[in-house]
Amino acid sequence: AWLRAHGFRTNPEVRRYESIEEVAAACVAWEQRRQEIDYEIDGVVIKVDSLDQQRRLGALHERPRWARAYKWAPETAVTKLLQIAVNVGRTGALNPWAILEPVEVGGVTVSRATLHNEEDINRKDIRVGDTVIVQRAGDVIPQVIGPVLEDRTGKEVPFRMPANCPACGEPVVKNEEDAKHFCVNPTCPSRDVEGIKHFVSRSAMDIDGVGEKLIERLYELGLVQRPSDLYRLTVDDLLPLEGFQETSANNAVAAIAASRARPFGNVLF
Repeated sequence: AWLRAHGFRTNPEVRRYESIEEVAAACVAWEQRRQEIDYEIDGVVIKVDSLDQQRRLGALHERPRWARAYKWAPETAVTKLLQIAVNVGRTGALNPWAILEPVEVGGVTVSRATLHNEEDINRKDIRVGDTVIVQRAGDVIPQVIGPVLEDRTGKEVPFRMPANCPACGEPVVKNEEDAKHFCVNPTCPSRDVEGIKHFVSRSAMDIDGVGEKLIERLYELGLVQRPSDLYRLTVDDLLPLEGFQETSANNAVAAIAASRARPFGNVLF
């Protein structure tokens, strides 16, 4: 109320209830009404509104005892798993992901989903060609829950992690204590590219206008092979690239230069 009175934007749907029964009824009602509003929600937050009671209840490991999130079950959909692809991250970890027949889940069209690792795929018995159940974890990240076993035809193919890195061809290793497989080649091109993407990300050097597609193109052309090469880029390097004009090229070079002033915490990350 104080924030609203001072001109801050607050949610107009906040309500005060006198009993836990009224709160429970409101939670059920909002689950049924969630499609009515123009932004996505995955639940509601319930708070004790007496500041005195909040202080007396306190917190456990920084989690307030006077507030709870009431989450709804994620929305799901059924589609066909067309392929399991593998990419290589900046640490060398091989990450399998699902290529799906596009399907709408919670108002968003999903054609790709995370699969975590080979052990998780085998535990869920997910096979290429399966009809699978897809959900958006926290109503955000698409993931495959598992197969629809009764739809199997016998033509489905179990997944096995490749013996060689799909990016550089070097052998793949898996230690007993790790759930993931790793490419051990420190000069693997996929590791290089993913490392540069991490370097420019918002939590790191936060270089606006230098996105994933641009980094991949710069790497292909040999203009950027490691993060330090970004600081040697010129406007003339960028102008021949698709989508760049004088202004956008100048902005990108200026954004790279501005990142020199980031605090050490960003650099370390």
